[in-house]
Amino acid sequence: MSSARISYVSGPLLRARSEQPFALLEAVEVGEPRLLGEVIRIDRGEITVQVYEDTTGLAPGDRVTGQGLPLSIELGPGVLGGIFDGLLRPLEGFDSPFMSRGQRSRRNRRFRFEPLLEKGNVAQGGQPFGKMSAEGAAPQLAMFEPGLSGTLRSVSPTGDYAEEDVLCVVQDSAGSEHRVSAKQRWAVRTPRPVAEHLPVATPLVTGQRILDSLFPIGLGGKGAVPGGFGTGKTVLLETLAKWCSADVIVYVGCGERGNEITGVLEEFPGLVDPRNNRRLMERTVMIANTSN
Repeated sequence: MSSARISYVSGPLLRARSEQPFALLEAVEVGEPRLLGEVIRIDRGEITVQVYEDTTGLAPGDRVTGQGLPLSIELGPGVLGGIFDGLLRPLEGFDSPFMSRGQRSRRNRRFRFEPLLEKGNVAQGGQPFGKMSAEGAAPQLAMFEPGLSGTLRSVSPTGDYAEEDVLCVVQDSAGSEHRVSAKQRWAVRTPRPVAEHLPVATPLVTGQRILDSLFPIGLGGKGAVPGGFGTGKTVLLETLAKWCSADVIVYVGCGERGNEITGVLEEFPGLVDPRNNRRLMERTVMIANTSN
């Protein structure tokens, strides 16, 4: 495991003299509170680290420890319906409304698993191998990690499982076995591969007449809401999240004031989805990354 000693700290950036080699974009833990950071530069035995938490109290001589992996997040069925910070750490289940520095929280929700494949089937990256559902919500697909291929040696029967439980075992062409769960770790700077790019041919129905009639947005396309402070950008985005015809909503409140995010977090969990009269949060992901 790579390690280094801090030589200089300036806000969220620090430099450290490396005792063992680091990799560019490697995730690191900094100091006694184990602050999460990322190596953004390597220069002749010195590394520069971007720290994604408050660096107050760090000093020259504190240790920087490499994780041996790029900065990654956990993907899986437990993301949908959750509320997270900017590092995809769950913001639920804490004793305090504030996260302390270096705090780690892992989700491991339980789901009803229904296999879609059988022992002996061929497994391919991106292929669904089962359905995961919780509390009567719409099922999600559990898929093999991109790049994985081989023969399915075992698959769990229908039942209740946690995200981290091994659901199947795949043997690749070299004879190595891969234990597969519904949860995957994915490097944040590595784009997810796609099988096919679909044309933008259908409008996204926003429910706002002025947008749908004068400024239509394509389903699968992009839109922007420019404007200064207090012009209604956040209110419009919240309205789109509530009423537009998308199947899944990912609301990223990045850089907004804490009181704005508080309003969203208090309101959304109580909203009813007009499609099925269930909780709107069941198909929503909230990222609360406030400026204060």
